[in-house]
Amino acid sequence: MILVTGATGNIGRELVPQLLAKGEALRVVTRDAAKIGALDPRVERIIGDLRDGATVKRAVAGADAVFLVGIIADASQTADRALIAESAHAGVHRLVKISARSTGRGIGQMHFEQEELIRRSGVAWTFLRCGMFMSNTLGWAGTIAAQGAVFSPFGQGKMAMIAPRDIAAVATLALTDPRHRGETYELYGAELLTVAEQVNVLSRVLGEPIKLIDITPQAAGERLRAAGGSDLLVEGLVALWTTVRDGQAAFSNHEVARLTGRPAQNFEAFCADHKADFRPSAHP
Repeated sequence: MILVTGATGNIGRELVPQLLAKGEALRVVTRDAAKIGALDPRVERIIGDLRDGATVKRAVAGADAVFLVGIIADASQTADRALIAESAHAGVHRLVKISARSTGRGIGQMHFEQEELIRRSGVAWTFLRCGMFMSNTLGWAGTIAAQGAVFSPFGQGKMAMIAPRDIAAVATLALTDPRHRGETYELYGAELLTVAEQVNVLSRVLGEPIKLIDITPQAAGERLRAAGGSDLLVEGLVALWTTVRDGQAAFSNHEVARLTGRPAQNFEAFCADHKADFRPSAHP
């Protein structure tokens, strides 16, 4: 039995069918039953909040492996710490964690602390330190619909974004093949692009002009804070945006191809797959 946290998120929605295709027994946890109404009936469901100790015990009981996304909005990390501790107590054999390079503060520091906690737990682990998610660009849909524009704090910095389906493919290997225990994989796309280049790709796929409007990381952080973003989230993202803007995040690699045997998805293919998501007004 594999416990998948974050099953309704961008990675989870790709991971669940990939694991089912391998014949794995799955369990998911969600606070909102409606979000998993269309989930494959073979998947066991637990309705509850992982910030509740009783839910954590139910979720982990009998699980051989746990996929941990982490609750970024939880500055105290209480829920994730409890899940890690209960995994060790319940005899979980392996824990696969979505992580990131540590920046020494904010979200990066949170991931570093969780990695250390997992190492000390005694549970076999695999860490997937991911670069920028392609799915983050789906957040552009609102301003594209309203203003025909994308607002970006990244400047002319380049990044090699990675598609959720590729992260899920590596996670599937890590969750089902013991040869990946104790490994830390740095997962990036193979294609370095500025946001201007990304917007041009998306404009071509959608067949409509899209403006790019540059804003500072600090201004973007204030907008996020005004929308309810936590201090941890704002601090971490401002640091990330600044790092990319300064040209210090231009990392790319071919780890996805090496591990899975197929190339990582490029941004144009991702946009084509998600045309409807970039056009929310087109949904009924």
